Amino acid sequence: QQTPIPKPAIVKSKAPLLAHLSKDALLSYGVPEEWLADVQQATEDTLFDIAAHLPAEATEALLELATGGTPKRQPVPEAPVSPFTHPDAQRRFRIMEDADALEQAFAYPWEKWTIFLHPAQRQLVERDYGGPARVSGSAGTGKSIVALHRAVHIVRSQPESRVLLTTFSDTLANALRTKLARLINTTPQLGDRIEVHALNAIGERLFSRLVGGIQLASKARVRELLKEAIAAGAPQSFRVAFLASEWDDVVDAWQIDSWEAYRDVKRLGRKTRLSEPQRIQIWAILNVLRTKLTTAKLVTHAGMFQALAVALGKSKHAPFDAVVVDECQDVSVTQLRFLATLGGGKTNGLYFAGDLGQRIFQLPFSWKALGIEPVSYTHLRAHETKANLVCRLLLE
Repeated sequence: QQTPIPKPAIVKSKAPLLAHLSKDALLSYGVPEEWLADVQQATEDTLFDIAAHLPAEATEALLELATGGTPKRQPVPEAPVSPFTHPDAQRRFRIMEDADALEQAFAYPWEKWTIFLHPAQRQLVERDYGGPARVSGSAGTGKSIVALHRAVHIVRSQPESRVLLTTFSDTLANALRTKLARLINTTPQLGDRIEVHALNAIGERLFSRLVGGIQLASKARVRELLKEAIAAGAPQSFRVAFLASEWDDVVDAWQIDSWEAYRDVKRLGRKTRLSEPQRIQIWAILNVLRTKLTTAKLVTHAGMFQALAVALGKSKHAPFDAVVVDECQDVSVTQLRFLATLGGGKTNGLYFAGDLGQRIFQLPFSWKALGIEPVSYTHLRAHETKANLVCRLLLE
């Protein structure tokens, strides 16, 4: 006799996640004053939309609070007497009065500007960090150039060191490789100690070296096996698309391997709230999918990076002395675990550049929960864009 299928729970409203926090507490976590009311009313459905507008340190703190952690509080800075006398304002605005200087800027080779490091950013490149560091900024503020110069700085200042410069896609990795060649064109031997790869590419290489051969499961193959798992089980009331996203964003993303882990996992960013009977039903199907993948000797990319993290933890010889990650906002959960094992715990071992507000492929999650708590958060500002830099350098 089949057990009756539980009906989806009807949730009329969701309680605010952070309503219990005072405005002073939120300010101490880096939340701007104009966003306090929105943050206090944020639910599971709206938290990430709001977080996309906040500074990186505030977003990280809110994610940690929402998952039960307690982040460190930062002192609230005092506002300057006049915003126009603040150093940032003085550095941000310039008036062009020399047409000849502007014409000279336009005539300067563009490929030189694409690798030029703003003087205000040099300290971010050359500073020593006692742990993982992260710089953030909106589009055009030079995050990728800072990451590029950071990789070169490490191999220049640390003879014999090997650096991995990585990002989330092959296209971006190729762009970094091209800019690196321009940057070190007078000292090409430095390139022998800098490897530029997309994360999946370096993951596959290291997996073959440390674990063995790998047969990656394509997305299409996973969907086929999911449909088989659904057909093999009891009738269910969830659509295939929902189960596929639950697999991608929760079970596979976090490498969940037991009912207890799935029951207790925080599903931040998932729009559908599930009751425990519904989770039991979903886990029964997704656990069959896990078994089918294992039987077929197929590994997902998330599983690959999870296994790599374990293998690197046992290895006595790290393949790289430092890792620089560009566009870190799209790093996945298991990729971050892999990076933490690869470069974590070392002075200057991990350096991240990205913008949480530009996240495309990953749901937000707390880095601290995975063992990475950047010792330095630095937000790049608009005055450091190349357009402003051209005017400023030529006028000064």
